[in-house]
Amino acid sequence: MLWTTGVAVSDWSALFAEMETAKRRVMASDREGLWRHESRKPPAAPERIAEITAETRCPVDPEYAEFLLHADGWPAVLQDIDLFGTADFGSAAYAQAQELVRVAEEEGIVERESGSARLIPMGASRTDIDILVMPWATELVRPAPVIWLAGGEIERYRTFSEFFRGMIAENHAEADSLA
Repeated sequence: MLWTTGVAVSDWSALFAEMETAKRRVMASDREGLWRHESRKPPAAPERIAEITAETRCPVDPEYAEFLLHADGWPAVLQDIDLFGTADFGSAAYAQAQELVRVAEEEGIVERESGSARLIPMGASRTDIDILVMPWATELVRPAPVIWLAGGEIERYRTFSEFFRGMIAENHAEADSLA
């Protein structure tokens, strides 16, 4: 089954511009150098996105796949949380995030949604316990939510595009708190 992702291809450039504005505000306010300040990675080739399916044994959420076709991940998308690109799946950072997901599931911090096969890490902090996960199913029937975990559920976004908009807002809030 297919659905409308809610983010047209032309909208990604607008969302990236909003994120870059928010990230510049954080960098200008981060006088003590608390956070890394990095830009999005260049677009992924479609065959690289197919490799994620092979690695995770689940199809890639269409909105996340669309994002990857425009930016193959975003290091330090918020503070020190990296939004994974295609090269991160199967990496040491991915393995560490998988372990945090396993612990979160064992401790009942997060539960898989009905019909989901696995909780797939799609981002993680380099220095803390923050992880971003998506419940992926063996068959796509609806957009996957993005769940932000850090010792508990911080936020649950209905879709990847909603998550990305949330990260823009979080960066603006971070800039305000550092000012």
